[in-house]
Amino acid sequence: MKLLIISDIHGNYDVLNKIINNEDFDYLVILGDLFSYDYNKSKSLMIIDLLKKYINKMILIKGNCDNTILYSNLEKYSFDIVTLPFNNKQVTFTHGHLYNKYNMPSNHGSIIITGHTHTPSLYEEKNIVYLNPGSISYPRKSIYKTYATFTENEIVIKTVDNQIINKIKIS
Repeated sequence: MKLLIISDIHGNYDVLNKIINNEDFDYLVILGDLFSYDYNKSKSLMIIDLLKKYINKMILIKGNCDNTILYSNLEKYSFDIVTLPFNNKQVTFTHGHLYNKYNMPSNHGSIIITGHTHTPSLYEEKNIVYLNPGSISYPRKSIYKTYATFTENEIVIKTVDNQIINKIKIS
């Protein structure tokens, strides 16, 4: 099973659409901050229309910049944090502003996936894999706009132009 993991979109419909159309995936994980800081209603509605096509294979995490009224237009529940089984692992998804590496509930998974910092990172520490796919709109500490994929064998961080910048094998 392949997850496509995107975070911190901030209203960038064009890049979101490009990634979704260029990747094959079984589930789409949106780690929050779908909408722009300055709130552009037309772009936000375009994002909603795009994501509605994937509503039955999407996990939606609420970010600190998201407008919950627009989330209700998606007719999809948005989680603050959720742990689900994927690829024989327990995987915890959260945006990162409420829960992060230093503030996780005790029942978190062996893979923790957060956004929020706009900084791509992928590493293993004390038998836990940590992933932040970065941002497809406003990267920080990187010149690349990035996202991630997660399959049975590996997690990969890619640029929007499909260049691999980091990957880790999953055992």
